Amino acid sequence: MKPRLPYYLVSIIVVMLTLFGCARNEVILALAVSDESVATVEQIHVATLRQPSESLLSVYSGDRAQQLNFAQIAVSVPKKRVPGTITYPFKAPNLETQFAAVGHTTNKSEAQFIKSINDQLATLPRADRNIFLFVHGYNTNFASGIFRQAQMYTDFEIEGVAVNFSWASAGKTPLYLYDRDSAQIAREGLRQTLKTLVKTRATGIVLLGHSMGGFVTMETLRDLGLRNERSVLKKIDALILASPDIDDEVFKQQLAAIDPVPSPFVVFVSKKDRALRASQTLAGGQARLGEGANIEQLQAKGITVIDLSTISDGQDAANHTTFATSETLLKMAKGGAFSRRALLGEKKASPLKPLGDGIGAVSDVASSIIYLPAKIAGVR
Repeated sequence: MKPRLPYYLVSIIVVMLTLFGCARNEVILALAVSDESVATVEQIHVATLRQPSESLLSVYSGDRAQQLNFAQIAVSVPKKRVPGTITYPFKAPNLETQFAAVGHTTNKSEAQFIKSINDQLATLPRADRNIFLFVHGYNTNFASGIFRQAQMYTDFEIEGVAVNFSWASAGKTPLYLYDRDSAQIAREGLRQTLKTLVKTRATGIVLLGHSMGGFVTMETLRDLGLRNERSVLKKIDALILASPDIDDEVFKQQLAAIDPVPSPFVVFVSKKDRALRASQTLAGGQARLGEGANIEQLQAKGITVIDLSTISDGQDAANHTTFATSETLLKMAKGGAFSRRALLGEKKASPLKPLGDGIGAVSDVASSIIYLPAKIAGVR
């Protein structure tokens, strides 16, 4: 009789295969010459805990660095493209259809990093001089995290300067535990990144953590709270967790240590998120925050919840990046002041303004998926 694998190993293998299917090719940061007739160029400023890669097509690897490295990537985004989608490049990218890099600078000093951000901020209207800081999730290599931020920055028409915190995810499906350990290590790097960004001339920071990046984000804010670094926390104008891969009980402890809690605070959840379902299995059945099992408890803590369980459009079969790929959400973000406030963390708009101005049925969708904090009486 052939020896059998232990049950728990079989379970993990099945979960991974169910979640991700066959392995994907590694996303590369292919270089091309800019062509503004077919693509727009977005500047992504980078703070990373990755080791430099020997390959120009990777720039940074999945190996962990001991200290932050600063960089800047110019990303070409096709103009004729379905919003919410990313077509990854080959070694010789077609800028009309594929994302690509059209320039990058690495090994910047902290002072050079701050100056490049300030230079871009100076070109913007005063009201838009903020920072959009993105923290990617599990199984994300350097290029795919950069392209995802460029896609969101373009499609949601986000004002301000884009900054990418790239922690050392291996970018490989089987290495979940490696990524989990890297996420633990990354909290100090993100804390240092936030402290650096506070030195810029930005008026505030919108912080978005996706999936396991949500865990990195909350651990960092908890650390800031325990260190009483209130000046850094006060600089965060909005906090957004998208499909956060965080144990519900761990989240409660993290939140309790953060003072002040950034506001608005928005959490995207989905009961159909297959990635978080797999994570829950790996965690022995412990519920993940992004599965949306405790919406009322989050509302009671002053958190806006956007439940994507009924949203099925987008490019994501696992329902794990719906927040970035859904055509419905893109229409909501562009359709009215309330929805922009909820989706992008804008403080200027009144929460009482009607949902989805000018986009018809999307207003009804918005009213059914957005759960405002309980303190905002009479509005859901």
